[in-house]
Amino acid sequence: MAKKNSADTAPAHEAENTIPQETKITAPPPQIEVHARPITPIGNLVGFASVKFNDCFVVEDFKILQNDKGMFVGMPSKPDKNSTTGYRDTAKPITADFRAQLTGAVVEAYQAAVEKIQAKAANLAAPSITQQLAEGAELAAKDNAARPAPEKGANKQNAER
Repeated sequence: MAKKNSADTAPAHEAENTIPQETKITAPPPQIEVHARPITPIGNLVGFASVKFNDCFVVEDFKILQNDKGMFVGMPSKPDKNSTTGYRDTAKPITADFRAQLTGAVVEAYQAAVEKIQAKAANLAAPSITQQLAEGAELAAKDNAARPAPEKGANKQNAER
């Protein structure tokens, strides 16, 4: 008589209830869309950003910071008394590669936003103060020349008042 294997003797319902082994799914890199908002610098803070992942998830309140080593991105955070810095990140990348990709996208969007503002400002360039004063003096001279000379009798009325 052949010896039966324990798997052959296991009831059918036990075979169906086995837990599948963990499988690792490799996903394509996320599409990142960044909206950067430059601000007047406050210390090393130069702007904020919102990041949309794969057109389906948005994370807001990334801080764009600049120091002597260059620009970097501060993750969204909230106050935490137990933290050494006083804040705790509420969203953060897990891998160094993705952190570099995210930082690059945010910095690139910030620089594009700054260039757009600078281009707008160049198109709206106001004349220098000296030019404005000269133009104002010309307008005043024209206005004065166009006015009729005051009557001599009118001065007496103003003096009596």
